[in-house]
Amino acid sequence: MKPLIPATLAFTADGVPFSNVFDDVYHSADGGLGQARHVFLDGNGLPERWRGEDTFTIVETGFGLGLNFLATWQAFNDDLARPQRLHFVSVEKHPFSVTDLRTLHRQWPEFAALSLELIDRWPTLISGFHRLHLCNDRITLTLLFGDAIDLLPTLQAQANAFYLDGFSPSKNTDLWSPIVLNELARLAAPQATLATYTVASTVRDALIAAGFTVEKAPGFGRKRAMLTGRFCHDKPTVAKHKHRRAIIIGAGLAGTHCAERLAARGWDIDLIERHALPAQEASGNPSGVLRPILNMKETANARFSRTAFLYALRHNQAVNREIGIQWSDHGLLHLADPREAARLAQMIELHGLPPDLAQPIDADEATKLAGIPILKNGCWFPRGAWVNPPSLCKANLDRHATRITRHMSIRALRLQTTADGEWQVYTETSAMIAEAPVVILANSFDCKTLQPANPLPLRAVRGQLTYLPELPEKKLAIGITGDGYIAPMQTGGYCIGATFQRDDSETQARPADHIENLARLESLLPGFANGINAATLSGRVAWRATTPDRMPIFGPLENGLYAAVGLGARGLVWAALGAELLAAMINEEPWPLERELVEAMCPSRFLMPLI
Repeated sequence: MKPLIPATLAFTADGVPFSNVFDDVYHSADGGLGQARHVFLDGNGLPERWRGEDTFTIVETGFGLGLNFLATWQAFNDDLARPQRLHFVSVEKHPFSVTDLRTLHRQWPEFAALSLELIDRWPTLISGFHRLHLCNDRITLTLLFGDAIDLLPTLQAQANAFYLDGFSPSKNTDLWSPIVLNELARLAAPQATLATYTVASTVRDALIAAGFTVEKAPGFGRKRAMLTGRFCHDKPTVAKHKHRRAIIIGAGLAGTHCAERLAARGWDIDLIERHALPAQEASGNPSGVLRPILNMKETANARFSRTAFLYALRHNQAVNREIGIQWSDHGLLHLADPREAARLAQMIELHGLPPDLAQPIDADEATKLAGIPILKNGCWFPRGAWVNPPSLCKANLDRHATRITRHMSIRALRLQTTADGEWQVYTETSAMIAEAPVVILANSFDCKTLQPANPLPLRAVRGQLTYLPELPEKKLAIGITGDGYIAPMQTGGYCIGATFQRDDSETQARPADHIENLARLESLLPGFANGINAATLSGRVAWRATTPDRMPIFGPLENGLYAAVGLGARGLVWAALGAELLAAMINEEPWPLERELVEAMCPSRFLMPLI
């Protein structure tokens, strides 16, 4: 991905927001809000066209000030016959900073409450996809930050309406090119409509060539005409699930996130867990860290981790507001030896990462942030966090508790399908636990038992954590990573670790592993644990399910059967966005990620077709 260049706040002499890059205004001098309503809402027959629909999707080229989105949101709020969910997908090459957006939105006080909610969730300005949930999860805004020519081909969606609102075709030719307009035809649902302020012949001809019928309509303000259109070509339609029922097997981070995301869409969930309580395996660790992966190359692993990290933060903030979780998002330090620290600084510069995501720091700066002496340079993640995973799993289930039926202390051992396409899950005694058209396997290694014919290549890695008592003279409020990690625990003291041991089935915590974890801590914070006797320490053992390529597995296994496994040691980063991806796939909604990243996580990368 190319480094993102934010928009610069500027105005014409008449006070109209202006782009110095494109030498053009962001909206008509006759009024931005009037243009949004006349051209884009009225031009697409909204709100009338979305009435009676369960889900409605709008794709926009050019988010700009967000004015079209705010006008659409207000129309959605005001319409008692609105759909259950509205998806708004918008691409923007030069997004505004949150500060500039706040300044711009003051021109429209009628949107004050909506603007405040949008700005509260406004993403860090990095290239790629950003998914925001607004209006109590009724509206999903997916922002594609970067060049439309690069990003639209990676979007998977079925758009019911298009807002074509880039700068003038004569000044922003790429956005109106046949490449982009052909992508809109690929994304168009049957009978999708479009509207745009321009009547340029190049745009009209390219739209017709792409498969749209277009016609002129009265324009807004001093513009005599605008274009409206419709996609009239037939396309195969994918039947949506008539019965919104799903079975999720496993109540760790992956399973509870999947349950929450589907329940938020009105699905009824049967959650099956072999333990008496959620989060009893690797998701039961008392404290874990949440930060993105940095890599010199733009690998799928690094790209997904950035997007997933930011989505996980927004998700955690939402459930913390509503339910409450044990966590702290006041930043996280990553410490390194001189060579690695220099590489981290290079990565940040090479990829143009903004300082609110990652910034190189020296030992003196790290000392001020940590509140204890630090001897190494490294990287500061201002929005990094430590999280108590069990509290997050619990909050996921409590958020939509009435839609989630829990089947605890029950082990699922067999799957079978019925003649009408339903999945049935059975116990070892052949008693049926539940039946539904969708099943998600979120039960780590146990998924091999339920899919024996074509098992996923999951490998068990033993990890032992060590618990340190509170140290009155050494108070650490943030998490620190490097060779291992240390993070505060809500109950007091610290969690350090973790060991990484393949083919090791020992269930009891070992003093030798505590010594190993203390050595890791010493490499991070020399002297922090002086005087601690490893033999007196307690800890926890759990197994992480890893994959050969270190990417998680989220996606379809076969019709109605999905996997959410292989999260390794990064469940806190991967789980929320992976669950949102599965929910979007199951509901035939726009995907929250670029297609190549979805393919990098799809189970099909490992599965061989059965002969």
